[in-house]
Amino acid sequence: MRTHPARLAVLAPLLLILLPSITAAQDGSAWPFGTTGRVSMNAKDDWNLGIIGAKARDADTEPPPPARGGRRQVARLRPAERGDPGPKRLLIEILHPEGPGKKAGLQLGDVVYGVNKRPFTKGCLDPLAKALVKAESGKGTFVLNVERDGKKIKVTVDVGKGGRDLAKPTRGKGRRYIFDQALAWLAQRQDEDGGFSQTLSSHTGAVVQASLAGLAWLCDGSDLQSGKYQSQIQKAADFVIRYVDKRDTMGGLTNRGGANWNQSNWGYVYAAIFLGELQVRSPTGKVKVQLQSIADAIVKHQEKSGGWAHGPGGPNALDYLELNIVTGLALSGLGSAKVAGIAVDKDCVKRAMKYLAQSGSGDGGVAYADKAGQKGQGNIGRTAVAWLGARNLGLGKSPWGLKMGRYVSGHAGDVLDGHASLQLHVFHAGVAAHASGSGATKKFWAKLQRDLVLARAPDGSLQPRPWHETLSMGTNSDVSFGQVWTPATWAIVLGCDAKAIKGAGLPVWLGKSKPRR
Repeated sequence: MRTHPARLAVLAPLLLILLPSITAAQDGSAWPFGTTGRVSMNAKDDWNLGIIGAKARDADTEPPPPARGGRRQVARLRPAERGDPGPKRLLIEILHPEGPGKKAGLQLGDVVYGVNKRPFTKGCLDPLAKALVKAESGKGTFVLNVERDGKKIKVTVDVGKGGRDLAKPTRGKGRRYIFDQALAWLAQRQDEDGGFSQTLSSHTGAVVQASLAGLAWLCDGSDLQSGKYQSQIQKAADFVIRYVDKRDTMGGLTNRGGANWNQSNWGYVYAAIFLGELQVRSPTGKVKVQLQSIADAIVKHQEKSGGWAHGPGGPNALDYLELNIVTGLALSGLGSAKVAGIAVDKDCVKRAMKYLAQSGSGDGGVAYADKAGQKGQGNIGRTAVAWLGARNLGLGKSPWGLKMGRYVSGHAGDVLDGHASLQLHVFHAGVAAHASGSGATKKFWAKLQRDLVLARAPDGSLQPRPWHETLSMGTNSDVSFGQVWTPATWAIVLGCDAKAIKGAGLPVWLGKSKPRR
């Protein structure tokens, strides 16, 4: 049996900042996070400049020191109060070795202060994204305004002529192009055993990453019987089945300091979503048996309150238990399993829905948990994944299910109201928006198209970004989760709607599949 010493357990968002940095040889400029070797929690949290192949930090603000342990208090500024314009000047820290930026002569230490002769007077994100879309769908080039060694120069970047379709990157052939690039990137990096080397995990996180990649390839139309990514899906499924039940604690640390570091629920819930979709698409006895076992484990791990924790075993290192991002994922996992013909405990589901309603906000938003200081403040990431699960469990039209549905429809693009992992909220909100309908989908892409454009990289991957919480903490969960997390989740958002990409999509998770018997 193969072990995975380079995979350190997937760290749940709040616990992530507690561990010391994982050893990594640092030269400060290695693509994509400024480190080489193992994933490092102190990797650089830089702004990705789209397919230019460059990453930069705010040139006018010193970054906070990297988090090396202990719990930090984070200033929680709501987007409506602070906006999200990005820096006005970008200090280049990382260059893709084969990217258009490096080929154009962009150098480490350059400060980009504008595009096409216009300075970033109100922030860089919108004008840079618009310039990238215009260039790639048009003549292929644009000009960066750069300061180097005290002098102002112009750097003409050639991103290539991608064609008119890329003028609409979230629709039609443009969307399909970005989706296809992400799938190919994932396939190139899958290990022979079905997992991924660039994973922050030993078992749990490796199962999460394999499940997400599997879901992305399923979107394309491949399954266990046929398709371009048939072999990749088979290997991913085998990997998940092999490792999902392996006991795994954070970083392989068992009861470190007497605390409970069990994170296994994350592996179970994402495995259930993947294998549920797979079993409906191309049923096998092996997958069905494992899916029933996973569903039983999820039910068994439910806390007495009705919610779920990172894993069983009592309060974690921060002395709390439930968190509703896992509760929502548990419902999604159980819902996908039920559609695949798996028996799911009804009382467990009722307790979970009651817990969500008791801890949530009156408008249907799912809050962090039910304790003082945690309840009553809903956000889209938690609500989206809980609502997706409730629908497949036959509770989409229950009073709380309807409230969650209205919340998703009204807040589909409000991902910056999330917590800990921005990409987690982008991921869940994007899938739920496509399940909700065209109104929610439009709201989602109205705010997230820019981020999609800037997330792209010249190698076909998609990269994480900083946001107000990570910039105040000095660490970014989406960076620490490794190179697979962001491309896989963006690919699922792009591919989950079958009509949008003319593929198979994810009809089970989106609530569009009839239950198997």
